[in-house]
Amino acid sequence: MNLDFFALASIAFLSSFGHCYGMCGGFVLAYTQLSKQIKLPFFLLIFSYHISRILAYVCLGVLFALFGSLIAPSEFLKGIMYFIIGNFMILLALALIFKGKLLAFLEKSLIFDSLIKKNISKLIQKKSFASTLLLGFLNGFMPCGLVYFYIAFGMSTQDLYLSALVMLIFGLSTLPALMFFSYFSKIVNERFQKLASLASYGLILCYGLYFSYLGFIFTR
Repeated sequence: MNLDFFALASIAFLSSFGHCYGMCGGFVLAYTQLSKQIKLPFFLLIFSYHISRILAYVCLGVLFALFGSLIAPSEFLKGIMYFIIGNFMILLALALIFKGKLLAFLEKSLIFDSLIKKNISKLIQKKSFASTLLLGFLNGFMPCGLVYFYIAFGMSTQDLYLSALVMLIFGLSTLPALMFFSYFSKIVNERFQKLASLASYGLILCYGLYFSYLGFIFTR
């Protein structure tokens, strides 16, 4: 499991320089400009925003681990769950690698667009510490292929604490790049971003194949 944690941290850290920049970078930069109007230290604001975002990931991890424990009470059902999760990871990895309509479909959320997105637009204008915390928390529910991968991995553990830890590792591993986005975006070239992203997507594909194999073994 220690090797898993290292791999999970590596996937998140490498992806944070590519996929996360594309998904959240513009939003972080926009908030960075607005946060200058709040009479609190900038580092405290941006750090609080990201910690709140990570808290949302942990909540998702607990929720889906609970769901996973309910749908897989037997070895056979556990195998079915592993097989479904594995195939989902493979599909997700291919979608992340090749982009296009499949990734757009996977990352589209009617709930996010109709409910959360509207609240984010309102909160970003309020310019207060409380709105910063809520903004970060809501941003944690943004439709994202990488978040889906970590949720699927956490759900496979069928353990609330392990799943929460998986999501915590994901959040903390993306923290450096997104905390210092404006700095890293200037020194990290596009080629490195692509290579880092491809490496992380390759690991996701390997996990997908592994979970599919586990599903096959459990259901034999």
